Amino acid sequence: MYNEEREREVGGDISLDIGVCAYRGAMRSKDPVEKERLFDHAMRWYERSAGMGNTQAATNLGYIFLYGRVEAPDYDKAFDWFAKGAELGNEESCYKLGDMYRSGKGCERDPGKAMELYRKAEVIAHRTCNPEDPQDQAVLASIDLRLAEQYEHIAGGSAEACRYYRRAVENFESAVDAGLNWYGKTLDSARAGVLRTEGDGRDFEL
Repeated sequence: MYNEEREREVGGDISLDIGVCAYRGAMRSKDPVEKERLFDHAMRWYERSAGMGNTQAATNLGYIFLYGRVEAPDYDKAFDWFAKGAELGNEESCYKLGDMYRSGKGCERDPGKAMELYRKAEVIAHRTCNPEDPQDQAVLASIDLRLAEQYEHIAGGSAEACRYYRRAVENFESAVDAGLNWYGKTLDSARAGVLRTEGDGRDFEL
């Protein structure tokens, strides 16, 4: 039974977990009506959790609005929630907010601000993520991939880009090996980045 007093003691984690279960159910559902109902249910619980200062709930709301889970994508709302999550110190919010600055969705395009947020995400993630946990490995790899792309295409540092691409490959491989198969395409992107920034790639095994 839901207990609001206990919920406040744990900082909104109960509502977060209920929302996550609903969201995962929506992702698995083949019924459009049920999918919509579950996404809406997830959003309501995330909002309750975020109202108690839960950083992951704020981040998850950003995803809901960015990808249009309950309506058409709303970049302004996504930006606001990711900004809230970043302010509260969530590494995923930091790099997703960085993505929005990089693309100019929900804000003016600002590659410098994007890089600043990716670096902030890196600092937070290395403090909070468990490098042996597959989901955390995917988070670390996602941040490294973004930093690699920034160094390769904007900051002009091929050696630094290659270093980040290599780290992304290592963590994405571990995540995929653990069953997070949806990161397969991003793993391929990281491997391709190593080949581009390293040269001919003869000492890198695909």
